[in-house]
Amino acid sequence: MAKPEAWTESCLVNLNDGTTDSNIAAILTSVSINQGGKPVESIPNLSGGRILIFKPEEDTEIEFEGVPVGIGDKDATSQDGLDLFFHGGTSSAAPFSVGSSTTRTAFTLTILFTDSTATSATAIVPSGNYALRYNFANAYLTLCQPSFTIDGGLVSKYTFKCAPRNKAGTSNITEDSTDGTISMNSI
Repeated sequence: MAKPEAWTESCLVNLNDGTTDSNIAAILTSVSINQGGKPVESIPNLSGGRILIFKPEEDTEIEFEGVPVGIGDKDATSQDGLDLFFHGGTSSAAPFSVGSSTTRTAFTLTILFTDSTATSATAIVPSGNYALRYNFANAYLTLCQPSFTIDGGLVSKYTFKCAPRNKAGTSNITEDSTDGTISMNSI
């Protein structure tokens, strides 16, 4: 296949809570990834120079806007909303219900842009296809903000936050791509 000029129109998004891998792209309309900054500062020294100080890398935020039609289903492979996950719910049979709680779930969030026929963001991308994949382990759903307007209907903003590394210093964030000369493994 020819190299794409840009990634447009669609991408695949998977959300995994450790037990269920859900495709959430069908309810989403946009994605924004704010990779945490790597701030540096300098302090003056007595010789008139500056000493560079590296600050810790900031958390990454992944923000989605979507069009939910329900609160979600703990066991569904295709979601109709994410409110259930925000509140730490476990409802898996209709009618679905969730109350607010202090439960927080660590998710693996995967976003795939590809020209292949993959149906999951975690799937293999065969040789001959281009792909760009972002994978965020230990991501937490920190914001679920529904809003309604007459001309725009019900929309929700969902924000996930992910530390750059875990306690042991192992990366929580992986980015992969392939130029079509070789396949990209599933994750």
